[in-house]
Amino acid sequence: MKAIFYLTEKGLTCYKEYETIVDSFQWEETALIDAYLMEFSDDIKVSLVIDVVEEDIYFEWAPKLMPWEKTAFLERRKARFQSEEFALTKLQWTNYQKESEGGRKEELILVSLLANNEVYSSFLAKLEEAQVLVTDIYSKPFLLVEYFKKRVKSHLKLSKKALEQPVLVVSRESEYAFRQIFFYEGHLRISRLVELDHDTTDMKRALVHETKLAIAYVRSQNLMPADSEVGLVFLDSDVDLLAGLFESCQQEGLISKEKVSCFFKALNFNALTKNKQYCSFENAPCFSQSAMVDFIFTDHPAGFYSNKYIEKIKGFILGRQVFIGLNILLLLGGLYYIVIAGVDTYVSWEKQSILEQKIVEHQREVNRLKNVVKFQDDAQNVKASVEFSEAILKLKLDRVVNFDIYQWSEIFDRHEHIQLSRMDWNLLERFDSRKSEITLNAWVFPFYGTYKDPVKWVDAFVEDFKTLPGVESVELQKEPLNRNLGQQLIIEATKEPVDALPFTVKIRVKDVEPK
Repeated sequence: MKAIFYLTEKGLTCYKEYETIVDSFQWEETALIDAYLMEFSDDIKVSLVIDVVEEDIYFEWAPKLMPWEKTAFLERRKARFQSEEFALTKLQWTNYQKESEGGRKEELILVSLLANNEVYSSFLAKLEEAQVLVTDIYSKPFLLVEYFKKRVKSHLKLSKKALEQPVLVVSRESEYAFRQIFFYEGHLRISRLVELDHDTTDMKRALVHETKLAIAYVRSQNLMPADSEVGLVFLDSDVDLLAGLFESCQQEGLISKEKVSCFFKALNFNALTKNKQYCSFENAPCFSQSAMVDFIFTDHPAGFYSNKYIEKIKGFILGRQVFIGLNILLLLGGLYYIVIAGVDTYVSWEKQSILEQKIVEHQREVNRLKNVVKFQDDAQNVKASVEFSEAILKLKLDRVVNFDIYQWSEIFDRHEHIQLSRMDWNLLERFDSRKSEITLNAWVFPFYGTYKDPVKWVDAFVEDFKTLPGVESVELQKEPLNRNLGQQLIIEATKEPVDALPFTVKIRVKDVEPK
């Protein structure tokens, strides 16, 4: 939650966010203010708005410096003001430059000072003593500048060029008080707080007269070219006062009747306020004080003044935000790790399920071949062949070979007419060889006295091995028959039936890394 302490010459007013009831105190009510601050909730962030006559705002020229020299220069100037015991000080470069008569390049500096009045200094000390979380301190003139640039400019759809023209903004502070701020070339030049006579019968005429005095003062200070027209903007919620101001300004000579292009606007605070928390009713009086409070709650403009206590509070808030941010990052990192670990586990389970399914299918195929094929070998060799095939399917990629043994088993699975009998593994070189030679002894079946199909099956089996990664060469050393009539005659001369033919394949594998 947020709150705003509005400081004037008369006293203090507290506005709280999401509420419409205000707490007001006169500066003479010291005991009540002390008790109010001590009981103030320590989780409410507070902003101060200073709207007093004791605030002195002026501009001075300084030699144009390099960017890295400006900060040190302002610190030296600010240290001089602090030694003169000002409650709050603000110095900043305006980026407005000129060349002096002597040819020296100069840049304009804004200087804003709040006199070390006993009331204000004591109040700032009480805020620190009560540990009230003060996050921003606003200067009322510069708060109006932000309000003009964000609300009035947007409402009137003013261009950047229009803002560089001389403009006098008159805003109503209270029943009889008005603040006049003068813009030129996009910068605030003069801020003046005036109060009309409480006994005046024609407030509109008195306001126009004070506006005429302000324009005369601006011209006397040579703040703009002598022939420049001054645009006028009046901000109020009194419809009767705003009505007819244009004609009154023409009668007083503030607006030339010949130059109808002169800029003039009379605007209602209610129409400019987005979140009408304190400017809540269209016809109710909404002065500058309420409008600025709603503006701060809605737009959160940057603070103007600062002191050691404000810097300490901001550091504490920033540290807390960093701590919360780090905890959020740690939480997100933990969630990311959990999700990744879960995905990896799920993928591992899927791979294990596929492997187990392959093993079951292979076992089913082995049982089928046992019932179909009658091998010309002893039972011990058949058993060794089956066990070796099962071992191949159960191998993982992180075993003693660095190529994909699973692809080898898929070749045997694809060639249903081939049955592995024996497999020999030899290193081509000594010690840590990266090449090996693998000899496969296998059977091709069924053989019904015709040689075309067995030869075709064996050739396809050899060609399939050549496509595997890591295989350097594949050589059919012993064919199932010699592709001539000689072996055919020998087989035909045998008395025993032949159902399968043996053959031998020698494979050279590269990039094998022993472990």
